[in-house]
Amino acid sequence: MSHLSFFPSLAQLVSSSLWQTLRLLQTLTSSANMSLVNLPTELILMIESNLDSPKDLNSLIRTSPRFALVFGDKLYKNRTAHEHAYIIIWAAKRGLDGTIRKCLNAGAKITRRDRFGSHLADRDAPEVLNVIPRHPKSHPLTTAAEIGSLSCVRLLLDQGVNPNLLDEHYETPMRQAAGSGHVLIVELLLSHDEAAFTGAFKLRRPLKLAAARGHLTVIKSIFSFLERGDRNLAVKDAAQIILYEGLWHRKEDIVTYALEKGADVNDENSEFVLRFAPDLRPDELPERPRPKILQGHKIGVKIRGMITNGWSHNTPNTLHAALLGGHGNLIQLILDHGFEMTRVKPILQDAIFRENTQIVSQLTNLGVTLTSEMFHESLDGVDPELKGFLETRMGKIVKELGLET
Repeated sequence: MSHLSFFPSLAQLVSSSLWQTLRLLQTLTSSANMSLVNLPTELILMIESNLDSPKDLNSLIRTSPRFALVFGDKLYKNRTAHEHAYIIIWAAKRGLDGTIRKCLNAGAKITRRDRFGSHLADRDAPEVLNVIPRHPKSHPLTTAAEIGSLSCVRLLLDQGVNPNLLDEHYETPMRQAAGSGHVLIVELLLSHDEAAFTGAFKLRRPLKLAAARGHLTVIKSIFSFLERGDRNLAVKDAAQIILYEGLWHRKEDIVTYALEKGADVNDENSEFVLRFAPDLRPDELPERPRPKILQGHKIGVKIRGMITNGWSHNTPNTLHAALLGGHGNLIQLILDHGFEMTRVKPILQDAIFRENTQIVSQLTNLGVTLTSEMFHESLDGVDPELKGFLETRMGKIVKELGLET
């Protein structure tokens, strides 16, 4: 007997809503002692052709692996570019490379270069905060790198996506992978296109975040890359960068590794304490959420002779960094490596600016004899318009601590 003889109300079946259809199918198949999976293909195709929305089709697909095999690809076809983009980001957040592949097979396009044209900039130039998108979007590669999905990252790289692109949050796949401790992703990105990471600033931000979060294996992998060729970022300079992050964020193993790689506790080059607007401040927790970028962040500083929007710098003094971090062992480690106590001027200057009497007290606890004359000398060379403001604050600190004149 034909299977179709069990379904006298076929017209009613295919014209009803999905819910009504499934309820009717359940009744009919129960009376015919037949599983829904075993319905004739002709009937299933007729049902599918009368479904009104992708949501209904998805519900039908989820009832049986057989339906997923027949209709799975169709679910991704005829979607708009916006819908494809949403699905791909959703899949990248969950490491679902199969879903991304289905979108690609259905004609989805993935942006291979960022809107800021970072791949066209001078390779030694830092990122520049010229444009702040009103509704910033992540890129699938950045998202997949953050969660550590090796399969998704590899798939997206195979599509020609720039491994060092800058998404609309001013994040890169490398920074997200390094900051999350995904050493395999870091190594994949580096090996995929070494030229993309050759430049004076290409790896600074990933190094800083990995160091702040204590991902030593990632740090070692990046240093290995730097040591294999001329990357326009010297190993010693990279060591100096992670030294500060380790001191600020109390990462003893990072500081020790930085010193082993040639970091100098008396190097006061301000380039090593540069900070891009989305990145961590010395006083912030390493795991803090991504900040919203505002117009005020466009204020910049001079980097290699040019004012560069979005950047600022902290005090280039390793003892100051250790005091801010407040880790006793690290403070002693800096002293043991020969920190010159004559270099306390920038520490005092920053303490005055922030009215930070705690750091001043820490200096005296270390045996540094401070006088009001030393405080006055710390303001030598300061902009005259700022100096009056700082002198007022300095007077309060000197009086509060009872320092000798």
